[in-house]
Amino acid sequence: LLLSIRNTFRRKGRLALTLFTLIIAGAIFIAVFNVRASLADFMDLLGQHFMADVTVTFNQPYRVAQVEQDAYEVPGVEHVEGWGGTSAKIVDENDDEVSTLLLQAPPAGSTLLKADMLAGRWLIPTDDKALVVSDSIWGDHPGLQPGDTLRVEINDGRAEEWPVVGIFRFTDMLGDSLGYVNYETLARLTNSLGRATTYKIVADAETLQRQDAVSKAVDQQLRARGYKVANVEAGLVSRQQQGQAINILVIFLLTMALLTAVVGSIGLTGTMGMNVLERTREIGVMRAIGAVDLEIIKSVVVEGMLIGLLSWAAAILLSFPISYLLLKIIGQAMIKSDMPLSITANGMLIWLGVVIALSIFASILPARSASRLTIREVLAYE
Repeated sequence: LLLSIRNTFRRKGRLALTLFTLIIAGAIFIAVFNVRASLADFMDLLGQHFMADVTVTFNQPYRVAQVEQDAYEVPGVEHVEGWGGTSAKIVDENDDEVSTLLLQAPPAGSTLLKADMLAGRWLIPTDDKALVVSDSIWGDHPGLQPGDTLRVEINDGRAEEWPVVGIFRFTDMLGDSLGYVNYETLARLTNSLGRATTYKIVADAETLQRQDAVSKAVDQQLRARGYKVANVEAGLVSRQQQGQAINILVIFLLTMALLTAVVGSIGLTGTMGMNVLERTREIGVMRAIGAVDLEIIKSVVVEGMLIGLLSWAAAILLSFPISYLLLKIIGQAMIKSDMPLSITANGMLIWLGVVIALSIFASILPARSASRLTIREVLAYE
C-alpha cells in the first residue's frame, strides 16, 4: 500500500494532467445532480401555490360544506379545502392602475402551503385586510417591505389601503404578482362567503398511480352529483409533465459528463501504462523477492484507485461553484430569476462508484501486463 501511494505521486506533472479531466467530469456530474435537485425543489415550491394531491375546479361557485360532504365519500380523500381567488388592481393615489395582483385566498389556518418567506410573516386567522405578496412585486414597487401598504381595488370596487405583512419567494414568470389574503376576507368582499370554485384535496396517495386513481374517483363522484366540473388534476401527474423538460436538460448534461469521464479513463489507462513501464525494474525486484502475480496487480490497481479517489474529492469541492453557475444560467434562461441551490449527496455517491469502476477498469490492463513479466525480462530491461 505504501509503495502504491508513493508511486501515485512519483510523477506529479503527469498526475495533475490525469486528474484534471477526471475532476472536471466528476464536478460536472455532481453539479448536474445538484441542479436537478434544485430545479425539483423550485418546481415543488411553485407547484404548491397551485396544486394539491387533487385540485378540483368548477365552472361556477358551489357551497363549500356540500362539496366537502360529497368529496369525503370518495375513498382516499382525507382533507378538503375551498379556496377563493380573483384578480385585483394595485392603484396609485389617483386610482390609476399600476399593476395587477392575482389574489388567492386559502381558508384561515390552511396547512397546504408553506411559502418560502423572504420578509415578514404568513397570514394568521385574525388577519382581515392583510396581504402576503410575492417578491415579483418589487418589479413595480421597489423597496416594498412588510409594514408598508398597497392601494388595492377588487372587482372594480372602492380602492383601499391594504397592509403588507409578508413577502415570499416566487417568480415573475406569470407576468403578474401573486398575493394571498384570508378566504373569509376575500369572500366577504366578493359576496361569495361559504362558496368557492377551486377545491384542494389531500389524499392518502403518495404515488402517481394512486393520486391519479383518487382524482378520477373524485371526478366521477362530483359529476354524478351534478356538479359542473371544469377540471380535476392530480398533483404528481402535473409534476411529472413539468419535469420532462428538466429531465431532457439533465440527461444532456450527464451525457457530457460521462463522455468527459471516458476521456479521463483513457488518460488514466495511459498514465498507468507509463507508470508500469517506468517501474519495470522495480517490479522485477519485487518478483525476485517473492511477490506473486496478485500482489503486482494489486499494487497497480490500488495506485489507479488512489488517483480516482483524489479526483473524486477534488470534484466535490469544484462541484459547488459549477452547481451555482449552472443553476444561475438555467434560472436566468427559464424564469429570468435566480433559484436557491440545493445540495444532494446522490451525485457524490454515484460518482464515487463510477470513478472507482473507471479506475479499476483503466488499471487492470497495465496491471495484467506487469504481472506477466518474467524476472529475467524485467531485470534485463534497459
